[in-house]
Amino acid sequence: MAQETKDYKKALRFIQQKHRGQKRVGNMPVWHHLLRVSKLLGYILNTTREGSAKERQIIIKSALGHDLLEDTNAKEKEIIKVFTHRGLELVNGMTNTLGDYNHSPYIRRVSRDEEAVRLIKLSDLCDNFTGVAYALTLLGEKWTKSFFLPIVMPMYRALKKTKFRRYNKSAKLLFLLIESSINLLDNEMRHLKNKN
Repeated sequence: MAQETKDYKKALRFIQQKHRGQKRVGNMPVWHHLLRVSKLLGYILNTTREGSAKERQIIIKSALGHDLLEDTNAKEKEIIKVFTHRGLELVNGMTNTLGDYNHSPYIRRVSRDEEAVRLIKLSDLCDNFTGVAYALTLLGEKWTKSFFLPIVMPMYRALKKTKFRRYNKSAKLLFLLIESSINLLDNEMRHLKNKN
């Protein structure tokens, strides 16, 4: 499994270094999110066994670095050294250069990109929906409705319309998990509203 290789551990150390000091809600290091995205995708791909073992390892490892260009000072040369040229392609595919307030072009680009990029994005969405559901009391309903959902729901809907041929089973499993996470978030929002 990719998570057990020396290359994977090197990539994990790299993202920990590059994302050092970056936190998500609850004061959790950003790299925890990156590791969860990668591990979820690794579990799915190694369960379905779609694609070659080498391709699966590259996709799983690249999921670790999916925010490097967007959120760190990592240079492409550094990324190639740790993730290979192919890994850089996937990290580039996941990078939104226009920021969270101009996400429509990014959604269009990702939904037209290759299946490997879309798989990483699906795993990312799953972790984001789940994370927000569990941190809703900290993030608040207003932030969730006005900032988070207008970004992630259009991406989810756009990806739902795309076809996966090579990674069909993996995509189906990820969509099921995302739908479960969306339901969890909906339930948490209803619970929070009823509490107030």
